[in-house]
Amino acid sequence: MPLLVQRIRDALASPDPAALFAFHGLSAHEAQHLKLTRLDGPRLRLEGRTVVLAGPVRDRLAAYRDHCTQRWPATANPHLFIHSHSATSTACVSHEWIHRRLGLHLTARALRNDRLLHEALATGGDTKRLIDLFGLSTRAAQRYTAPLGQRGW
Repeated sequence: MPLLVQRIRDALASPDPAALFAFHGLSAHEAQHLKLTRLDGPRLRLEGRTVVLAGPVRDRLAAYRDHCTQRWPATANPHLFIHSHSATSTACVSHEWIHRRLGLHLTARALRNDRLLHEALATGGDTKRLIDLFGLSTRAAQRYTAPLGQRGW
């Protein structure tokens, strides 16, 4: 089921870099382990796919990186998302930290599922597009496209 529209609007309007979930459907695991070296200008290079970042996401990430650089200028942590504890190590943030950033009534999984459902509906059930955009397996993409009359594969 899709999320309530107001929750999506709040996530999209958030000044937080967690908007990556609302705009691009990243999983909590992807965000948790995302390293700075994966950012390549306006692109985010993930396992097996490249995401062209939306303008508002690029702006939020730049502001977040500025904040991190000012707060922890000597950190050796290679991850994009860090906090006061992880900045003093090379550990990634926890799933719980990511969920706290999203807020009380929203999870990365719910945002990702909503984004997948929206894309499946918008493309008329184009399985290949879901695979390319979100890094899904064929079987996983078909769970979203089967009710719509799969095409594009």
